[in-house]
Amino acid sequence: MSTPARDGGVPSWGWLLGVSSWLLLVFFGPGSAWIGFLIVGLVSRRRAAFVATAVSGLLYISVITELWGGLTSMVNAVAHLGGIVFALILNPGWLRSRWEARTSRGAARTSTHGSRGRRSTQRSSKRATTAASSGSARSAASTRSAAPTRSTEATRLAASVGASSADLLQTAEPAEPVDVQNATADELAELPGLSRTKARRAVRTRGKNGGFTSLEDFGEAAGLQPHEIVRLRSVATCSPRPRGERRFGRRVDL
Repeated sequence: MSTPARDGGVPSWGWLLGVSSWLLLVFFGPGSAWIGFLIVGLVSRRRAAFVATAVSGLLYISVITELWGGLTSMVNAVAHLGGIVFALILNPGWLRSRWEARTSRGAARTSTHGSRGRRSTQRSSKRATTAASSGSARSAASTRSAAPTRSTEATRLAASVGASSADLLQTAEPAEPVDVQNATADELAELPGLSRTKARRAVRTRGKNGGFTSLEDFGEAAGLQPHEIVRLRSVATCSPRPRGERRFGRRVDL
């Protein structure tokens, strides 16, 4: 089985199943469910996981002490089923955070290897410069005479394609990131991983909820996978959504 890095940034099924193995503790029942929630909370620092740890632990204690009397069996079944449902809701965010951490570590290693390669190239260039400076005067004169020739060749090549030599030195400006808060469905459909169907679905959700809270919120509304949401960070952005009518009540962040 190939690794995610070799698959072009797409997590393999083996990786997804391995990272989701904490769900087995929840499936076994409340007696081990709190351990699985605790692992997720300690690693990802998610408040919802810590709350689930406390709730499942208290329910397990109340069941083994038969605090509910004749209702103990029913409370145990409800706690078991509720833990499974909540774990399945929590797992996509857990997978996304683990994949982002893995991607960040891979980028850091690539940057380190690249800096080492540049230093090696600089040392080689310095040694080549020293060797060239110790050559004969005739070799130096030959090198100087070759420079105008290369410049002339570059000018001739630019003229043959209808451009100036200065145009060859210009670099294209990077494209401006797409703001998913204001972009049309056609603009969203150009993003990686999105189709016209997913783009229209995201626009409908944006209109219904009054905007997106983050790129992750947009990706989930469009039905993207965790690795596809990570790829959006380089080509898209999410501006703060407009403030709507203030209402009473609190929103629970899972």
